[in-house]
Amino acid sequence: MRYFRRLPPLLRVASLLGLLFYLAALALLMDGFITFLSSFPQAYQDSSPMFIIALNVLWLGSACVFAVNGYSTRFRRSDRGPFPFDSWQSQVRAIALLSALPLCGIALALIIPSTSLAFVVVFLISFLAAFVVIVAQIVGVASSGLVRTPPIG
Repeated sequence: MRYFRRLPPLLRVASLLGLLFYLAALALLMDGFITFLSSFPQAYQDSSPMFIIALNVLWLGSACVFAVNGYSTRFRRSDRGPFPFDSWQSQVRAIALLSALPLCGIALALIIPSTSLAFVVVFLISFLAAFVVIVAQIVGVASSGLVRTPPIG
């Protein structure tokens, strides 16, 4: 977070939203876990949407943090000057693309009842969102040069 002051204003907001999404996911997971433990046999059907929403909120936070980290890694300046402000639009597109699936998962988890057979779609979208965000994190780290591969031979 030492580069926070030098980020463009929109990416500052994305960074704060990422942290807030992480905290919200933690609160939802803790609430769901406490609810699950308090009424164990029937709690699975009741708390299933809450766990799905918490995981999708976690993926939203990861999308925001991914975009901010990608921007600050790509434009790291050795003179500690401000980042170029005209190059943040690609990071906003990354946030929008990576957050589309988790937002759909949250909306469907709120609309589709957990007892319905159609709730399987919510699980599939959530797992696809997890896959997309995790692969984007891995590709972002690999392309930024933070992972060094040993020379062959």
